[in-house]
Amino acid sequence: MSSTDPQFSASRRAFLKLSSQPKIEPIRPPWTDESAVVSLCTACNGCIDACPEHILRADAAGKPIVVFDGGECTFCGKCAEACGASVFDPHRAQPWTLKAELQPGCLQDHGISCQLCRDNCPVSAIRVDLDKRPFGRLKIDTDTCTGCGACLGVCPQEALKMVFPGTETEAA
Repeated sequence: MSSTDPQFSASRRAFLKLSSQPKIEPIRPPWTDESAVVSLCTACNGCIDACPEHILRADAAGKPIVVFDGGECTFCGKCAEACGASVFDPHRAQPWTLKAELQPGCLQDHGISCQLCRDNCPVSAIRVDLDKRPFGRLKIDTDTCTGCGACLGVCPQEALKMVFPGTETEAA
């Protein structure tokens, strides 16, 4: 009896990639999204070259992605201005839906007073909830968070990640 399941793969890679893991979506520049970049971007690198914070990089296809490796998005709009195609929509109410999210490993949750992310948040979206003693617990006000990434690079534990709220999708 040789009935094979088309969903089954005996490869190590398939085994380790569990279907319950969230989909990882690249972070595209503000005022655009995955579909606009994939369908309209010419991979000219104009937006990447124009970014004063140097957080835009080219993905494998040469299209722009955001990499928060010490920089933050200041929403200056220079990427949108530099684009010759219609990839960006600067008239959007919000540049993107990206938000910061605290992860296990935050020093504050382990009794070590650390508020570097709070100190670096330009819109004061990270606050200390003093209900947890002795140092309190950090909380992110998602209504205030702009998803700029200023908090990511300063966390010594890498206990923050960017997410697209309301979806099962994590930002890469």
